[in-house]
Amino acid sequence: MSVSRASSYKTRSRASCSSKSSIKEMAALARAEAEAAKVKSSFAAQEMQLKKERASLEKERVDLQASLERLAAEKEAAAAIAKAEYLEALEFSGSEKHSRVLGPDLDEQDPAQRVSEYVHQHPKTEGNYEPGHQPAYKECQRSYLEPQYLRQDDMRPNDADNYRPMEQRLPPLPRIKGTPFASERHYTDCSKPEALKRYGNTPHVQHNSTPDCTNANWAIMDFAKFYAKRELVTKGLTKFTDQAENYRSWRASFQNAIRDLDLSHQEELDLLVKWLGSESVEHAKRIRDININYPDRGLKMVWERLDECYGSIEAIENALFKRIDNFPRIVGRGYQKLRELSDLLREVQVAQEEGDLPGLAFLDTARGVNPIVQKLPHNLQEKWVTHGSTYKRVHNVPFPPFEVFVNFVSEQARIRNDPSFDLTMSCPTTPGVRPHKTPVAVHKTNIASTGSPYKPSKSSQEGNGHRDLNKECPLHKKPHSLLKCRAFREKTLEDRKEFLKDNNICFRCCTTTSHFARNCEVSVSCSECGSTEHNTALHPGPPSQAVHQTEDHEKKQIDTNKTNTVVTSQCTEICKGVVGGKSCSKICLVRVYPASHRDKAIKAYAILDDQSNRSLAKSTFFDTFNIIGPGSPYSLRTCAGTVETAGRKATGYKVESIDGQTCLSLPTILECNQIPDNRSEIPTPEVAAYHPHLKRIAHQIPELDPEAPIALLLGRDILRVHKARGQINGSQNAPYAQRLDLGWVIIGDVCLGGAHKPISVNSMLTNTLESRRPSLFQPCQNSFLIKELPHRDPVPCPFMDPSSEDHACDGERDHLGCTVFHRSREDNKVAMSIEDRLFLEIMNQGMTKDKSKSWVAPLPFRLKRQRLPDNKELVYNRFISLKHKLQKTPEMKEHFFTFMERIFQNNHAEMAPALRDSEERWYLPTFGVYHPKKPGQIRVVFDSSARCKGLSLNDVLLSGPDLNNRLLEVLLRFRKDSIAFMADIQQMFHCFLVKEEHRNYLRFFWYRNNDPNEDIVEYRMRVHIFGNSPSPAVAIYGLRLSAQEGEAKYGSDARSFVEKDFYVDDCLKSTPTNESAISLLKRTQEMLALSNLRLHKIASNSRELMEAFSNQDHASDLKDLDLDTDSLPMQRSLGLLWDLKADTFTFQINKEEKPFTRRGVLSTINSLYDPLGFVTPVTIQGKIMLRDLTTEMSDWDDPLPTEKKDLWTSWKKSLEALTSLHVTRPYASIPSTEVKMQKLHIFCDASIKAIAAVAYLKTIDAKEQCHVGFVMSRAKLTPLREHTIPRLELCAAVLAVELAELITSGMGLEIEEVEFHTDSKVVLGYICNEIRRFYVYVSNRVLRIRRSTSPQQWHYVPTQHNPADYATRSVAACHLKATTWFTGPAFLYRSTACNIGCDTFELIDPDADEEIRPEVSVLNTVTSDRQLESHRFSRFSTWMSLVRAIAILIHIAKSYTSTLPVSQKPCKGWHHCKSAFTASNLERSKDIIIHTIQHECYTKEIEYLRKGQTVSKDSALRRLDPVIDQGGLMRIGGRLQEAKVDFREKHPIVIPGHHHVATLLIRHHHLQTKHQGRMFTEGNLRAAGLWIVGAKRRVSQVIFNCITCRKLRGGSQNPKMASLPAERLSTDPPFTNVGLDVFGPWSVATRHTRGVHTGAKRWAVMFTCMSSRAVHIEVIESMDASSFINAFRRFIAIRGPVKCIRSDRGTNFVGAVKELQIPSNLDTAKVDRYLNEQGCTWTFNPPHSSHMGGVWERMIGIARKILDSIFSQVGSTRLTHESLVTFLAEVSAIMNARPLTTLSSDPEDLTILTPAMLLTQKTSTLSAPSGEFTEKDLYRRQWRQVQSLSNVFWDKWRKEYVSTLQSRRKWQTNKPNIRPGDVVLMKDHQSHRNEWPLGLITNTFPSKDGNVRKAEVKICKLGECKLFLRPTTELVLLFSPEKTNSDVR
Repeated sequence: MSVSRASSYKTRSRASCSSKSSIKEMAALARAEAEAAKVKSSFAAQEMQLKKERASLEKERVDLQASLERLAAEKEAAAAIAKAEYLEALEFSGSEKHSRVLGPDLDEQDPAQRVSEYVHQHPKTEGNYEPGHQPAYKECQRSYLEPQYLRQDDMRPNDADNYRPMEQRLPPLPRIKGTPFASERHYTDCSKPEALKRYGNTPHVQHNSTPDCTNANWAIMDFAKFYAKRELVTKGLTKFTDQAENYRSWRASFQNAIRDLDLSHQEELDLLVKWLGSESVEHAKRIRDININYPDRGLKMVWERLDECYGSIEAIENALFKRIDNFPRIVGRGYQKLRELSDLLREVQVAQEEGDLPGLAFLDTARGVNPIVQKLPHNLQEKWVTHGSTYKRVHNVPFPPFEVFVNFVSEQARIRNDPSFDLTMSCPTTPGVRPHKTPVAVHKTNIASTGSPYKPSKSSQEGNGHRDLNKECPLHKKPHSLLKCRAFREKTLEDRKEFLKDNNICFRCCTTTSHFARNCEVSVSCSECGSTEHNTALHPGPPSQAVHQTEDHEKKQIDTNKTNTVVTSQCTEICKGVVGGKSCSKICLVRVYPASHRDKAIKAYAILDDQSNRSLAKSTFFDTFNIIGPGSPYSLRTCAGTVETAGRKATGYKVESIDGQTCLSLPTILECNQIPDNRSEIPTPEVAAYHPHLKRIAHQIPELDPEAPIALLLGRDILRVHKARGQINGSQNAPYAQRLDLGWVIIGDVCLGGAHKPISVNSMLTNTLESRRPSLFQPCQNSFLIKELPHRDPVPCPFMDPSSEDHACDGERDHLGCTVFHRSREDNKVAMSIEDRLFLEIMNQGMTKDKSKSWVAPLPFRLKRQRLPDNKELVYNRFISLKHKLQKTPEMKEHFFTFMERIFQNNHAEMAPALRDSEERWYLPTFGVYHPKKPGQIRVVFDSSARCKGLSLNDVLLSGPDLNNRLLEVLLRFRKDSIAFMADIQQMFHCFLVKEEHRNYLRFFWYRNNDPNEDIVEYRMRVHIFGNSPSPAVAIYGLRLSAQEGEAKYGSDARSFVEKDFYVDDCLKSTPTNESAISLLKRTQEMLALSNLRLHKIASNSRELMEAFSNQDHASDLKDLDLDTDSLPMQRSLGLLWDLKADTFTFQINKEEKPFTRRGVLSTINSLYDPLGFVTPVTIQGKIMLRDLTTEMSDWDDPLPTEKKDLWTSWKKSLEALTSLHVTRPYASIPSTEVKMQKLHIFCDASIKAIAAVAYLKTIDAKEQCHVGFVMSRAKLTPLREHTIPRLELCAAVLAVELAELITSGMGLEIEEVEFHTDSKVVLGYICNEIRRFYVYVSNRVLRIRRSTSPQQWHYVPTQHNPADYATRSVAACHLKATTWFTGPAFLYRSTACNIGCDTFELIDPDADEEIRPEVSVLNTVTSDRQLESHRFSRFSTWMSLVRAIAILIHIAKSYTSTLPVSQKPCKGWHHCKSAFTASNLERSKDIIIHTIQHECYTKEIEYLRKGQTVSKDSALRRLDPVIDQGGLMRIGGRLQEAKVDFREKHPIVIPGHHHVATLLIRHHHLQTKHQGRMFTEGNLRAAGLWIVGAKRRVSQVIFNCITCRKLRGGSQNPKMASLPAERLSTDPPFTNVGLDVFGPWSVATRHTRGVHTGAKRWAVMFTCMSSRAVHIEVIESMDASSFINAFRRFIAIRGPVKCIRSDRGTNFVGAVKELQIPSNLDTAKVDRYLNEQGCTWTFNPPHSSHMGGVWERMIGIARKILDSIFSQVGSTRLTHESLVTFLAEVSAIMNARPLTTLSSDPEDLTILTPAMLLTQKTSTLSAPSGEFTEKDLYRRQWRQVQSLSNVFWDKWRKEYVSTLQSRRKWQTNKPNIRPGDVVLMKDHQSHRNEWPLGLITNTFPSKDGNVRKAEVKICKLGECKLFLRPTTELVLLFSPEKTNSDVR
């Protein structure tokens, strides 16, 4: 820098410092004006030159004109810029600091000179520029015109570029000549694609140039303007309004402002997020979070998203149309609104003219403009009609363009808003009139002398569709009339009329909307002018003073009438006059329904009470859903005390918000009728509308539903419903509102202004509160404390809940120890340790998010730990060893360095800082491992378990609890629904940073810059590593914390998905629909992205789901595939192979040859990964072989016996068949939304080698169809020490219970029933046993089974139906498909109960069972003096067997009491010999028997007689005068002592008639009389000297039950006579319902040949009408079916079609049915088909039941009698066919002429009711009348005569004939029905009664009345059994097993 220039700077600085600020400003402005003038003058020459050229070159006029206009604009811009530059330079020159910054080398140049040179260096037109720079300029221009975006690798090289000098950051650009820009700072660097490709849609082209770098002043100005633009970016940008119509302008402004700031992609993305609106910023944030490591791609995606949502043509068009549609209608003098509409339409017009919004062409049509016209005032609408019509006619167009309409509206807006013509401003104020105050809204106050609150009348509450404007002003919606409304009166007359017109109010009376002025009959009068054409409210001009005086007078008059009245002011707007006011509480209208049955939902109000610990429901709730069950006791504790009560329980119900947005599962609900029922506390929209701060939520509160009861009270056991998601508070004492999951609620006193008078409390009773404090107030009933009591008689449930064994509270008030015995289902689960809880506490307090939104977690150190030693040297030595190893294996070295490169690129590791001397540290050795499935990928492991001085890092860290889900539970839930997907979290462990203070514990050695040629330096990990023991727990805890944090925004299902369906970083999920899966996955992606967790590697069986995500998110082997054409590869996740296309699981067999050693065999077996047990029958064989091969203990690598190698090789080769095995993934083929019920069936079995259990899920859909799916199985080898089969079966049952517990807890389905099946009845007996004791082994396992299940859940299944049997005896892999292993047994597919066998089982031979403890019986022998008791006699069935038994006892007793020597005794001890049956022994035996029963039955009588007294009066023997004989027997004394008869006849022995011995005696003597009647039997008893008390009745009873007598004389079972069938009582035409039968035969002569008559037989078929009793007879030649069919066809041809036919089971009839294909009760399958086609049925009576066809059998009898009479008159003349037909025709005529009823003796009733009356329409046979008749007379009124005769017949038929059928002639009583199993005698009239067959009833056929009249009998004869159908009248009942009478033998 020269000395002069430096001096100039110094002088300028000193001058600036010494001058005053005001002078400085004036001088600077003057200088600036001068500089601007110089610049303007520099353009004068060019202007003149261009004007000359314009005049001389008319040819180039257009181009020059444009250049001239552009030059003028550039001149102004250059002048302004020159002015600004001068001021900036002046400011910089006054600061020494800036001078030092800029440096002394900057040359000063006159700004005017610089501008002049700059202008003259450019050509006069745009087309002239330097050739050398032309390509560069075109490239720059293209960079703005062509939409380009950043590539993925387009990133800034280094952040240090931000600190380069301005000259280095702004490289020179090609200089464009002729562009008169005053400043060249605005440029675009074409060499940087970052600056060009970022703004592809910039709507303008900006030409730039680069200043000369030698000119220092330009650098100063660039530096100054850089900071000016930065200030503009940080403070001067405008925020995007989220409106599409403003997007393009905002985008251009934003991009122009940041164009030259050289921002990085991340900086621009952050700036974009700052200036976006509340809606659009959410898009940007989500995209930024997902692409946190790729800001260039994120920036591109943000602009694409904004262009799509706000910059698209459709979005802008929709926004403009919406603004037009939402613009309010302009009413009255709202001319300011007219101007706003004008501006809006002008904006739309400009957008239309730009041409890029084609949808706006709709506004050039009438349909587009007319809706806008309707928003104009009425007068302007009329003007537009005139204006538009004129334009249309003049310009000859279909409709005026939109521009014409816009101009019209703009012109009208300008006219209406012209202040010069605002008449309202110049309107003078009437003198003396007070200025109008602001209208005050008041509430109506009821005034009454009694002070009673206002009660609206019924008429005011019931609207009829028309408003009464005398009660409510339509302008203010307040309780005053429109006629007295001041605001309405102050409007102009035009506005008042416009208001009346818009609201359809009568112009005459102004009081109603029910009629118009032309129909108004109200007399009106104006109080101001006296006119009767309008009322005062429509008087022209402003209101006069008189009006206000009148109103004031009325008010004063009201005030004067207040004397001696009590005014009660109450808020009647809300409370409707309720005394004491109205308050609202937490009550929501909800829907409640059983799970999976949403169609049964009901509406009910639910009280949300967080003071109740249980949810309750009223009895109406239980009755509505028909919930039946025993009452469970519980204690209800309220403020009034504790009450012990009981109620039903309800489980499995869901509650849903009324808008359907939230659906929650209800906990177990208890029945309680003490729930408050105050409906006045329900929040309503009216309540919210009257409070300003609640008005905006009024539409979100449902209307009061009068049909919905308050039925639920939801307590703290469903905590989610109590959480407030939003709140509106209002003022201090105003009610507040909360937004809950079930809807909005309002809490507090809602009355307006607190105008209620408090209610006085008169209490005559002092209440004691819970705190034992007396109070006048009623105790609060709205607080519940419920403690459920144990149910003493639990109902068996699908899976027993151990909590049912809870112990009840003892009632102590402190409740001390009430829960010490509480049990829950989780009691036997593994709980967290103290260290686990400490780990969670550390994570709760220490896990936070950093600025990049990544989780930062500390290392969880133990509380008491040793200090870690310095292991630096040890780790360094291991690193040197690793170095040598990598040098020896180049491939491993390449993989190792590649892995470490990713570590450094992802910023997972950092250079380790220097350590202090005493700072604790730890170094981690590293080593690499390969995955066997991924040979080319290495994973570097940081060995945290490496020890130094006996201590490692993992030793001092807490490993944390196992927060991971169980693998089996994730897989079970993965199979629930049809749409399934899997995904993975990218590098999950490395997504969680380590706390800064703990990173020195993760130090390691590596090469600087990952270059093996550089030094070895220390690094440290920034993230949690795989080798750390707490890393899995930290990662899972952070993952779930991310889900918990995003639950409110992304839904609870997204959180549940993360918490339940992830196994470490892999997720598996299934949903019922594609929409739910896509929504869940996208929301989860966005939710996890907020914590920098990327969910990718998506694979699904749904193509729609895959297409919803970009290829970058697909699984690695699916990214480049065409999902439509390419075959999809197998997906492996959590060890399973999943075929996406077939949606099945399959297996991949490892064909690697392993040595035949113990290790090789075990490796081969374990290589077949089968977590769900799909191929358990195959793998169990391998395990059995492994155990057999290794019975002898050997080393792991020793060869196994060669003789067994072939068997092993064969089994290993058989595994190849599993590659073709496919197991369906979903349990059922229907979505879960169509499931009605689901049951789980577990089968178990055991063998001597293995035990197994397998589970199936039975799904029943709405159509009652069953779907069975394989769930999982388990098998275990039995111990080598042999167990008994019952023990093994019991162990299998325990395995089944454990399997069921795992499935029910982990599957996530609502399983209603769990059933267990086993083929061991021994085990079933063990489970059901409750009496006998077992040994410990069995007892423990039975107790384990019964702790989780009930005996009712266990069922027996035969072995052949038990699929678990396959898993215990193994199945070859190739045969597994052919078994029922995957499908389950066939009975599972029945929708009804599928139990096989009974449900209760007894112990099998308990005395011989070794597992059952034997019962030791101790017998106590007691001697008694009692004699023989008669109850033993009931064991004998005959009298003689009893006598012989007692005789044997007498004989044995004699052998013991004999005095003879033992050697001489013929009989010794207990024995049985015939010598006992001597006459004396038998007689003595009889006396002992009778003596015994007499002493038992007549004890008192014998005592009286022995004392010589007479028996008592109440004794039944008093009349018999009993006596005691010498043998001690009681006999009848009587009056026959002197009779010359035998002693036994004079004094018979008394036998009690009710004793069993009496029955034996009666049977004995009945048998002696050869089953004769009662008289014979009773006489034989009397002759034997026996007097049986009540003998007649007892003898009759024995004979009645005697089977032999029944066979000989028993009557048939004749039930009560049935009711007549409907055919007998119908009034159908004749022969519609017929009964038929065949009778005959008759011999007829067919021909006469040579004096010989050839004979034949004929039969007749009689058709009987069942209602009119008419008959029709047809002759047939034979009894075969063909002959009958011909007769039947003749009958139908004469009498017409038949509806019903009844007959017996004649063979010809049965054959005819088959030939004619008429359905009958023999072939019920074709009945429905023939009825639809023919309408005819044939009913056959049972065989041998002629009484069932009495209606035609009676007619046949009459016909036979008539024929006999005819034949007797004919004599012996030979009968021919012709004569027989004639005779039968006469028989038909005679029978049809018979009277149906008895003839009347009434001389006026001459009509006889006969069938012929209906058939021939003749009452009698009369001669033809005399006279001449014409053809007209033949048809005159003939139909009337026919109808009259028909009516006469049916009338008499109803009155006279039908009544005769009412009574039953026989079989009038009900008798017991025979039942299946009864033994009967079937009548056979062709054989003797003794030969009638014996039969067994197999089936009965009850009639409609329940009586059995026919049955199916099984007869067995000669080894052959047949079934017969017989009426009960043909059966004789012999024995019925249902009878409990012991006398029936």
